[in-house]
Amino acid sequence: MGWNQSGYEALMQLKDEGFEVSYQENVDQSQVKDVLRNYAADGYNLVIGHDLFFTDPVIEVAPEFPDTMFGISGGAKSASNVASVTGTNWESAYLTGAFAGALAGIYITGLPPQLHVIVVLLVSFLAGALWALIAGVLKVSLGVSEIINTIMLVYVANLLVDHFIDGPLAEPGGVISQTAAIADSARLPIIVNGTRLHFGFIIALLITVLVYFIIWRTSLGYQLRMAGLNPEAARFAGMNNKALVLISVLISGGIAGIGGSIETMGSLYRLTPGFSGGYGFDAIGAVVLGKSTPLGLTIASLLFSVIRVGAGAMQRNLGVPFPLVNVIQGLIIIFIVGGSYLSRKLEILTGRRY
Repeated sequence: MGWNQSGYEALMQLKDEGFEVSYQENVDQSQVKDVLRNYAADGYNLVIGHDLFFTDPVIEVAPEFPDTMFGISGGAKSASNVASVTGTNWESAYLTGAFAGALAGIYITGLPPQLHVIVVLLVSFLAGALWALIAGVLKVSLGVSEIINTIMLVYVANLLVDHFIDGPLAEPGGVISQTAAIADSARLPIIVNGTRLHFGFIIALLITVLVYFIIWRTSLGYQLRMAGLNPEAARFAGMNNKALVLISVLISGGIAGIGGSIETMGSLYRLTPGFSGGYGFDAIGAVVLGKSTPLGLTIASLLFSVIRVGAGAMQRNLGVPFPLVNVIQGLIIIFIVGGSYLSRKLEILTGRRY
């Protein structure tokens, strides 16, 4: 029912093997429940619909036919939807992770370099995860809008970190607002001589591979994708949506925190007020451009990095305004979102996937 070419070919293979198969193309959404009931009433043991608009009708019709198995194919792309409560919280998790990582780099001493870097990464992960958890708890317990509370948490994190940098943790005897420098053992090594490319790039790639494995190769990842794409279907299947939201918040917040500590260990070495370049907000654009897939996010992040670095060079050498970066990034996001919207409309009108 509305299947793509690969689904159709699978059905035809079953038919060639002797199974009785019926296939109906381009089912109108208003007729979905009637079509499901007709197949079940005709004695078919398995009734499968393609794409997410079959989910709610399947949930309604399935209890009427306990001896018939119902399924839904296609539609899953990533776990980002279940983590949508962290979409605007990455910046604050980035700030708290960088701050906690700086503290670990400054005040934890006597460790060998490799161990010290690992400790800083762990501390920043915990800081980012716990900060992001605030938004998750407010969402699942009180139903507070994740958009509002995460935006406000960015201001809280920014002002709180700046307060400590200006006051209690300011460098002793310093003439400007900044923390002391992190220990040499906590600094990331340069991997290409003559450049600023440091080992944080390798760490980011390793994290990308790990996230891909979790999301696409584990049962937890399957549950995260299911709960993100259709919470009602996940609940009907016995999944704990609230727990899954909190797990996704912890993971994404922790990774954002690691991103902050990588910036501290690889480039900044100390913190100053307003040290964040808005990278947490850039992550939202990278998610949209990368279609929430690990490979897509990697390519999109590299693109945004090139735009930022290139804009700085163009401003210095040619006088091109740096805010043009925001304009370019905004246009990219508009075109991507607009393209997705048009694709969905065309799919509904033509019955074909684009």
